[in-house]
Amino acid sequence: MKASIQAKVDHYLELLAQLKGKVSDEGSAVRILGEIAKDERMDQMREEREGMNGEPATTKQLQYLKTLGVEIAPGLTKRQASKLIDNAAMAQEE
Repeated sequence: MKASIQAKVDHYLELLAQLKGKVSDEGSAVRILGEIAKDERMDQMREEREGMNGEPATTKQLQYLKTLGVEIAPGLTKRQASKLIDNAAMAQEE
């Protein structure tokens, strides 16, 4: 098992042990741990998204925007390109 995965497993097992000591049954502890894991993943996704703010759009994003027929402004960022792609894809679905 990769070290990063093992570290996460160890982290969650430690949390589970702590939760078991605070709730009346293991099922509740497992459900709470699931919610904690979801919250941690959402925090990670939010941080990744915020990190894209000033980075220039990727070559793949720019190529895809051209394929969609979207006008590309100079200095387009990853976040802006992502929004343009989402909007163009939704417009094509309609």
